[in-house]
Amino acid sequence: MDQDRRQFYRIEHQVAIEYKLVPEADVMDSARPYQFDVSPHFLLLSELQAMDTDTGHLLRKIGEKQPEVSAYLKLLDSKLNRIARSLVSEELKDTGSLRMHNINLSEGGLSFDCDDNLPLGQYLALKLVFPDSLLGLLLYATVQRNDAVEGGYQIGIEFFKMPESCRTLLARFILEAQARERQRQLNPHD
Repeated sequence: MDQDRRQFYRIEHQVAIEYKLVPEADVMDSARPYQFDVSPHFLLLSELQAMDTDTGHLLRKIGEKQPEVSAYLKLLDSKLNRIARSLVSEELKDTGSLRMHNINLSEGGLSFDCDDNLPLGQYLALKLVFPDSLLGLLLYATVQRNDAVEGGYQIGIEFFKMPESCRTLLARFILEAQARERQRQLNPHD
């Protein structure tokens, strides 16, 4: 991917992040990190969001032939999402146990300032929480860059074994954040 395209699909964002160093064997044996103590609500919302990406095209096809059925299914989906968001909202908004970081995010990885000197190639289990959108992800990553900066390190990580549904969620999140930023720039007084 050329540099301009890589930059286009990047955003600066504040995220609650927790990471744990994990051995390669853990990463190879598990599709999703199990190293974090997360509530079932966290996993429920993540799974529902992933299902949305998997079922969106089916809903559009139904809508072409049966718009009423499609409208009904969209209402049911909206109800389920509201219930799940309600269950998770207080949990994810209370990010006291997680440290907030300003990150540079793309669908392939992220960079963040860190106190720890993480070795290149190190596998990480990541817990990412985007409090404003209630998006929570559990992912594996590898350390690709480690630059010493004042007060710590600038760490660049690449997501590893990321499910396609998570990649789609991140891409949608990035595009929506970029659209909001463009809207703010066009209407600075709103």
